[in-house]
Amino acid sequence: MQLGYLIPTVLAGVLALSGCGGEAPAPAVPTAPVPTVEELQPPYNEADVDAGKSLFGRQCASCHYVAAGKGHLVGPNLHGVFERGTGKAAGYNSYSPALKNFEHKVWTPELVDQWLLAPQGFVPGTGMFFNGLKNPEERRDLIAYLLIESRKP
Repeated sequence: MQLGYLIPTVLAGVLALSGCGGEAPAPAVPTAPVPTVEELQPPYNEADVDAGKSLFGRQCASCHYVAAGKGHLVGPNLHGVFERGTGKAAGYNSYSPALKNFEHKVWTPELVDQWLLAPQGFVPGTGMFFNGLKNPEERRDLIAYLLIESRKP
């Protein structure tokens, strides 16, 4: 049995799969200055950012990174999300047609609030399977965390 042809084939498959898992760095995203909680617009200036961070860890981190240069997971990296536009994460190619054609071109805290309440209801046909956060304080805390964390270099 000849194995000479099999080794390059297996190696090519391993190399192709090595890109999975989101470890390749995402291209840099222009960022706004990193605000403090007090500098955020109401109601986000009253948020509990530590609660938002904890919520991100429990509800979002299995599908999204937020740190610069971390790459993508199942969902796009959220670093620079408020500056880059909707459906525009460089190097992320799994946006649903619904999000690619979303009528709003820039994520605002108010749009993210509606999204987090019920993604499927807000953008029918989205590929994000998440039941939403019904508690307005949790959404406020999470958005405040993202407004700060997604802008850190």
